[in-house]
Amino acid sequence: MKRIKNSLKITAILCVFFFLLSCDNTVGDSEKSGVVLTVTRILGMDAEGNDADYLISDVQTAGGYLTNPVVATLEAKLKKPAPLLPGESYKTSVMINRYTVTYTSPEGDPVPLGFEGSLSAVCEVDGTVDLDILAVRAEAKTVPPLSNLIGTFNVIWAVAEIVFFGHDLDGNPIQATGYLTIYFADWADP
Repeated sequence: MKRIKNSLKITAILCVFFFLLSCDNTVGDSEKSGVVLTVTRILGMDAEGNDADYLISDVQTAGGYLTNPVVATLEAKLKKPAPLLPGESYKTSVMINRYTVTYTSPEGDPVPLGFEGSLSAVCEVDGTVDLDILAVRAEAKTVPPLSNLIGTFNVIWAVAEIVFFGHDLDGNPIQATGYLTIYFADWADP
C-alpha cells in the first residue's frame, strides 16, 4: 500500500513538472524578438482631400470607383536598449511584408469584408518608415453593403483594424496594430 502511495506521489509530481515545463509564458512569437514595432500614425483624408486622422471614403464618384490609400507610419525600437556590439545591428532591423485590414462598426452596421495585402519595407531600429497602403479596395464599393450607399444620404461609420506582419532579420516574427476611423457614404462630387 505504501508503495502505491509513493508511486502515485511520484506520478503526480512528474505530471506537474512536465506541465510546468511545457508552459510558455510568452504572449506570442513576437515576444522572442528584441525589437518592438509600433504604428505611430495612420493618415487618411478628409472630404477636401486634406490629410486627416480619419478617412472619408466615397463609394462612387463621377469618375467611377476609387481606392482609398492611406499612409501608415511605423517605428521600431529595441525592447531593452543597450549598446549594440559590432556586427549585431543587422538583426534589429524589421522586414515588413504583409498587412491585413478588417472592419468593425461601433453602431452595428454591416461592413465590407476584410482583405490582406503584401508589401516589402524595412524599418531600422530607432527609425520610422512610411507605408502607402490601401484602407479600402475599389472592389468593396461594388458589392453590398457599400454599393447600397450609392444614391443615398446614408453613412456607415467603421473602424479599420490594420495589422502589419513581418520579422526581425534574425527571423523572429513581429507584428503591430493600428486603427483608422472610416466614414463610407456617397459623398457629393465637386
